[in-house]
Amino acid sequence: MLTATIEQDGKKRVEQIFVVDAHSHLGQDVDGATNMNPSSPGGTFDFWGNVQGRIKADWEKTGEQSFTTTINGKFTKLSWSFTPYPFTDNLYSALQKIGKRHSDLKEKSKFYAFIDQGVVFPFQDVFRGKHPEALYRASNINVSRFTTRFPFSMKLVGYGRCDPMEGQKAVNEVKYVREVLGLRGLKLHPRSEGYIDKITSEKVINVLVEAASYSMPVIFDTRGRGSILEIGKLIRSARNVIQSNYPDLLPHFKVIIAHFAQGNIDDYEVYNTIVQPNTYGDLSMLHGAGAGNFFESFRRWFQSNRKERVNNRTWSEYLLFASDFPYFGDVHAEKLMIYVINKQFFDTGGTLQDVRNILGLNQLRVLPEYNLPQLSKDSKSLPSLMVSNPLFKQNNMSTYDISIRALAKLIVENKIDIKNFCLQFKDSWDTLSEDILMTTISNSKKQEMNLLFMNLVRDKISLFAPLQPKIAWKKFGYKYFNPEDRAFFASVFKQNYLSMDLNKTSEMLAQIYT
Repeated sequence: MLTATIEQDGKKRVEQIFVVDAHSHLGQDVDGATNMNPSSPGGTFDFWGNVQGRIKADWEKTGEQSFTTTINGKFTKLSWSFTPYPFTDNLYSALQKIGKRHSDLKEKSKFYAFIDQGVVFPFQDVFRGKHPEALYRASNINVSRFTTRFPFSMKLVGYGRCDPMEGQKAVNEVKYVREVLGLRGLKLHPRSEGYIDKITSEKVINVLVEAASYSMPVIFDTRGRGSILEIGKLIRSARNVIQSNYPDLLPHFKVIIAHFAQGNIDDYEVYNTIVQPNTYGDLSMLHGAGAGNFFESFRRWFQSNRKERVNNRTWSEYLLFASDFPYFGDVHAEKLMIYVINKQFFDTGGTLQDVRNILGLNQLRVLPEYNLPQLSKDSKSLPSLMVSNPLFKQNNMSTYDISIRALAKLIVENKIDIKNFCLQFKDSWDTLSEDILMTTISNSKKQEMNLLFMNLVRDKISLFAPLQPKIAWKKFGYKYFNPEDRAFFASVFKQNYLSMDLNKTSEMLAQIYT
């Protein structure tokens, strides 16, 4: 995570910013580019570590790890640092203490603590055509194998890929990657597949409609200004079809146009293509002084033309930080990142909310789990587990620590796996909570369970709560005295175990999965 320390009017506060790389690849491309294993030398995690190291080196050179600027009209000292995401870091620490499987994650992860998660999807790769069901079936299976099992699931968000020119096969593949493989978005590459001149065809629109039915974001690769404008036309055409025939799907129609900014600074036709409903732009390929120039240009154009009226979004809510690894290297990602957090960004009108939006929040917002109700996959009610430790000050172990260590024990014993997790927020997107929702898998029964991990009373009472039938997860959290949340708490307290030590917590947590 990126940590901002803000000093204003003699007061100091700290804000945590979740960082997501919205564009990278996994597999092996026919052109020779490769990233077969994210944890191997030269893989995704090494790349993130190199970006982190380069940013530190830049701070040492320029002194801009800390600087003064104006925020909300006030003289401000702003300082940056890197902090591991607490839940993941504490889980790695617990695994390290056990000293068996995955005990090395804590040490390795400190080198890439800055980037919390990254989106990965197939290349135009050597796995194509391995299965008859769809051109990218084998490629999608490969991405799923990495992104939906621990420990990769803590860091990677998997997208599938299809070729819309396959017609119904492509539509079926969208369903398969979401329902069977558990992937969370879709990558389309009209140039590689050779359908850029058919971009607005019914076949492409059918794929977009199917993706919208699962609230999956769709990212389009681009090559040059012409393809960006053509994809813009496609978005308008697809939006009209969805509005006319499937109006309920319109909020779930989300298209990301990749590489749009590089080479197109001050191109207002390109800007207008991005600033339309259902549309986002990723910033991969943009770097260095060009990034600083783009932010100033895009912000000025957006604000002077009052573009917030288009979709009730601010200028930064259209933009996603992205690397395009391995096609672009750590130097490019670092030189893009620096211009999102340097003095120039703030002196010319950027805000901390803009940084949050660009570096990760916009990517989280478009994922299906934050847009569709997350419900129990089991029709029966399951018991929750309450962990209480009123003597935590004496034994120096909070209920949070007990809970995390119990979870780590089940992972080491191969009783459960973590397929993915979702951040929970406090009241709105502005503030992260310590609570999370995990999609877990019982390795004995091969069944999925949505498990909410909460701190009810800090350090003293924690809770593992399986989502109960018909009660959806609330991404902005729960209030004890909110009438709308009474059904949730009633379901949690109706049937629960109570534990006050680590061994009992591990035992009872295991019982939930059996």
